[in-house]
Formats: sequence, structure tokens, C-alpha cells
Amino acid sequence: MAEVNLRLRGGPYDRQNVKWDVPDADDPPMAYELRLHGPHEAAETFEYRRAERAPDGAWIYEAPDVGTR
Repeated sequence: MAEVNLRLRGGPYDRQNVKWDVPDADDPPMAYELRLHGPHEAAETFEYRRAERAPDGAWIYEAPDVGTR
């Protein structure tokens, strides 16, 4: 496994940096899912899609609602 750095855009995790263990650092999975836990144990899953690679090597993942909210 390899560790990659992600930058999230949009959604509830906008501007968060995340470290993720993936099989191949040069080709991480196209989607990254996070589960947001709300009050009273309610939970919602948010999916981020791989968009591009930043010049510093981090992968940029975007929520599907980027630009629509």
C-alpha cells in the first residue's frame, strides 16, 4: 500500500487535507467516500471524485456539487 495526500473541494469537507492508503499512488481510485455523522446517529455518505493532481503531488478530489451551491 502507498499513502497519498488528498485535497477535498466542495461538500462538507471542503478544503480538508486527508491521507489515504491506496494500492497505487500514481493511480488512486476514482472515488473517495466519507461518512458524515450528524445528530442522533444519523449519517450521510459523501463521495468525492478524482479531478486532477496538484503540482506538489497531492490529488484533488471534488464533490459533485462543486459550483452548484
